Amino acid sequence: MKENLTPDAATHTVYLCQLGPIVSCGACCGLYNVADPDPRALEAMLRRRTRWFADAPRTVAGIDAFKARVESIEPQTRPLPDFHHCPYLGMIEDTGRRVGCLLHPLATGNHGLDWRGLSYYGGMACRTYFCPSVRHLPARWLTVVRQSMDHWYLHGLIVTERKLLTAFFEELENRIGRPVNESDFSEGNVTSLLFSTFAALKLNWPFRRNGSPGVCNYFFEDGQYLRSAVGRIVDGIPISPFETIFQELDSSFSSTGDVDEAEERLETIFKPLTRVLKNG
Repeated sequence: MKENLTPDAATHTVYLCQLGPIVSCGACCGLYNVADPDPRALEAMLRRRTRWFADAPRTVAGIDAFKARVESIEPQTRPLPDFHHCPYLGMIEDTGRRVGCLLHPLATGNHGLDWRGLSYYGGMACRTYFCPSVRHLPARWLTVVRQSMDHWYLHGLIVTERKLLTAFFEELENRIGRPVNESDFSEGNVTSLLFSTFAALKLNWPFRRNGSPGVCNYFFEDGQYLRSAVGRIVDGIPISPFETIFQELDSSFSSTGDVDEAEERLETIFKPLTRVLKNG
């Protein structure tokens, strides 16, 4: 759980970590790098940890014992073995329920004490790290993401997908002939719903290649776990105008018909978006 910066605070143009009662992101803590990243399974895991941590003594020994308990019962197999998954991720339960850090000084039971120094990356990294999306994507795109997300699970999945978001917004802005702006995607309107539909392609993309890490995304800029080129099982399958989007969705196609179907899935999002934004 990062400090609650406002948009334009410090050097970070748009804040994306803890946005509201049910919207937050734990992706940099390896949230989705688990054996079963199904939303229900992930929430059950986080809620169990929160219950256990409530009973843990706030001492180094007590917090270490909590970590050992978590790791003894949860599968330690990771889709991305070298991407650390933090056992101190849990649920923030205040006016809502969202993913957050159990060691944060504002977390229930910590009484203002910051225990993040006991985490794998240490307290300084936890306080200061922001994902590449925050540093590199235009504020107007990140604002659309903020306004369009209504739950922590999908928000955390899409917000770190820098190349996927870039391909999406570049395609959309090319079609409408101008940059998108905040008013284009006001909360709850059809454009935000369509963006959420695009983001949700990560959940059940039918053309995901065999061996893919699934929904988990390794977004650190150190060259590990680079996305593979789009797979084509047989010769003659054409390159698509949506090639970057397909690559970032870890796609593999066995026929030209697969490509056509995948392109149509995207067009069912881009065409109405384009129509609304051009006519609005």
